[in-house]
Amino acid sequence: MADEIQATEEILIPRDRQGPAGRIHVRLSKFRDRDYLDIRTSTRARTASGLPTRKGVAVPVDLYPDLMEALGRGEELIDKRAKAG
Repeated sequence: MADEIQATEEILIPRDRQGPAGRIHVRLSKFRDRDYLDIRTSTRARTASGLPTRKGVAVPVDLYPDLMEALGRGEELIDKRAKAG
């Protein structure tokens, strides 16, 4: 029997902010009794939100602080590049 991923809550990046690959879905999900922050692109389906694809990452929620720290450092690098360009 395959393990089932249970989505508990989802946040969608607004349609006007979607990238070339489609919208970005951010959701809290549960897999094998462990919570994950699941970040995926979606298809450009005709439904209002599209369908999440396999392209993305599922981060265990206990690593959320590390993820946010890394994203903060990424933001600093983006700012440096913007100022240099």
